[in-house]
Amino acid sequence: MPVQPEAAPRMPDAALPAALPLIARAPAALPDSTVPQRPAPVRPAHRLAVGVLGAPVLSAVRMLRTARAGGNLGLTLEYRLTDRLRVRTGLIRSIKRYAAASSDYTPPPEWHWYSSDYEVNAHCRITEIPLDLRYDLVSRPTYTVFAGVGLTSLLMRNERYAYDYWLNGQPRTAAAKVRAGTNHVFGLLTVSGGVEHPLGGRWTGQAEPFWQLPLGGVGAGKVRLSSVGAAFSLKYGLGR
Repeated sequence: MPVQPEAAPRMPDAALPAALPLIARAPAALPDSTVPQRPAPVRPAHRLAVGVLGAPVLSAVRMLRTARAGGNLGLTLEYRLTDRLRVRTGLIRSIKRYAAASSDYTPPPEWHWYSSDYEVNAHCRITEIPLDLRYDLVSRPTYTVFAGVGLTSLLMRNERYAYDYWLNGQPRTAAAKVRAGTNHVFGLLTVSGGVEHPLGGRWTGQAEPFWQLPLGGVGAGKVRLSSVGAAFSLKYGLGR
């Protein structure tokens, strides 16, 4: 009869090795792509820049409804102190027109008018010398947003005034002209803000609304003249 193989002896359960515990590992943290990354500010390429500037301007005494249109045209120069801070100056030929009541106008004592109640219409040619600081608020490869504050000196070149008044019930007009009048060092406070765009190479374009506030009387009549405008500049970078 065939020989049956003997079954292998079964080991008792106590002799079996205990199951090794599983070690749980936390998955590696992945960067959260949903959190926007703040771009690093762009370092300006040039330390020095020269430019040309043009600006339509509205000037008024006291109230904006009495404003008259004028304009600025000039040259600018700026120097970068840090990545965000620049100092700026320039030489600007300005035409300022305005209307004022006799209560806002103080004529020189040698001028004698027939009436104490009159209206003045002025046309002044002025050389402005600004000195201000510009701070870059946002700097990106395609644009820069900035703010500026500074003081502006006024060199009065040519002033023409027309005085409208009444005499014996009849309207009259008197005229006066002043050449190379009084200069006003730091006579205006200028506050501005704007946007600058690269145009390629060393060229940039800039749009900058501004507001000028009087720090004293301006011109022959010592009027407190305010102006608002928007300066448009084309600049060329120099150096590194």
